[in-house]
Amino acid sequence: MARRREFRILGMTPHEISREFLSSGVGKVALTFFIIMVVVSLYALIVLPPNFSDMWNNPNYWRLNPPYAPPSWINSFLGNAYAPQLIIDNRNYAFSTSYSNNIEYVDVSFTVNYNYKEPWRELYVALDNPIVYGNQPPVITITITRPDGKEITIGPLPLTSKVTSIGTTTQAIGQLIQFYQENYQAGDLVPIGASATPYIFYNVTEHKLSPLFGTYKFSITIYAFLTNNSNPITSNQLRFILQGDVYGLMGADFEGRDLWLGLLAGFPVDLAVGLLSALIVVVISIMVGVVSAFFGGFTDEILTRVTDFVILLPAFPLLIVFSVLFGWNIWDAVIFLALVSWGASARIVRVMVMQIKTAQYIESAIIAGANRLWILRNHVLPQIVPYVLYLLVTNVPGAILTLSAINFLGLAGSEYPTWGNILYYAEEFGALTSGYWWWVIPPGLLIAFVAVVFIITAIAMEPIVNPRLRYG
Repeated sequence: MARRREFRILGMTPHEISREFLSSGVGKVALTFFIIMVVVSLYALIVLPPNFSDMWNNPNYWRLNPPYAPPSWINSFLGNAYAPQLIIDNRNYAFSTSYSNNIEYVDVSFTVNYNYKEPWRELYVALDNPIVYGNQPPVITITITRPDGKEITIGPLPLTSKVTSIGTTTQAIGQLIQFYQENYQAGDLVPIGASATPYIFYNVTEHKLSPLFGTYKFSITIYAFLTNNSNPITSNQLRFILQGDVYGLMGADFEGRDLWLGLLAGFPVDLAVGLLSALIVVVISIMVGVVSAFFGGFTDEILTRVTDFVILLPAFPLLIVFSVLFGWNIWDAVIFLALVSWGASARIVRVMVMQIKTAQYIESAIIAGANRLWILRNHVLPQIVPYVLYLLVTNVPGAILTLSAINFLGLAGSEYPTWGNILYYAEEFGALTSGYWWWVIPPGLLIAFVAVVFIITAIAMEPIVNPRLRYG
């Protein structure tokens, strides 16, 4: 019985190649990091909605978030210095309704614990009921019972839009001034024109403000005037947002956009950018390098001159110019970058094939009557596959860094939440000079992280593509 021939590349089976790759600590680290990147990218694709880029560029979607807010976890180092963003929905409050004379009475109550040095900036009421209540909008009254037993009443206020800012209304400011005057003879401590919300959480000692820590109870009543075409308010339509000074895992940018979601969205985009560009480069390099070396003659001369021309092209300046002239998106830029970056890789492939072509076993195959395609499939391609993978790995970080640099200039698909795009807005709004480190350091580290992963992957592959390193 004939023994089945094992598939080998450079004299190694796929199992031996994987074992060689993982035999070093660098290979194990590279594989671990690569798995992390893939898992996070898949997680981002699953968690984020398909239209996330539209959401990212819609200021109204983020307007309730605090702009320029650092991550919430900095409170662990600063001793609860800042109140975090707090969203109270039907999972956090008690809700009941009653009806009388075409009026719906909605009663909501919840408590919040305040133990921060800086109070919440603003109180928003978000009512997502699509029906306009005739000519009379719903009316809200808010009663806050403080830890010291004193009560503050705000309202009645009309809810004239989907989102209402309570603290900035003239009536709320006036009622807070009255409260401070009656209880502390310090009505002048509440400034006119600023939000009154922070002053819900202050005490007054010797005519100076100080935080009043403890539990605050909010009792809210909404009167909705129903008509024949209107729907009653339900609990899943009503939210209350206490806007803080810190936000989420990675903070917020100038528009209050959640930087954690932006960084998460950047994983699949940046990884796709690098892999697509590298894949195009490798495909063109194989085609040009193999055809040039294997067929020789006039074909080799023409393709060598074309390769030399491509090598001389200034890829990055051309990418900038064309991105400005034609308003390219990021995928246009990826394709162009690949089309002007394959020259050096094609030259390497050509040299390799030229060396393989002169081997004795190739001459023996030709004498035995083998045609060029058979020799190419059975002798040439298996020899260059490891180098092709190596070229693929080494081209990815360059593509990611180049496209990040283009995005940093505000070009080539700046509507996508890429890491380079995040850095562009950070530079545009002076994040470094203003100390907004959470807006600069994470995307910069992620760009470096992805580049390093592919670089150490290339290092771990060197013993596979270079037998001299394997055998000494």
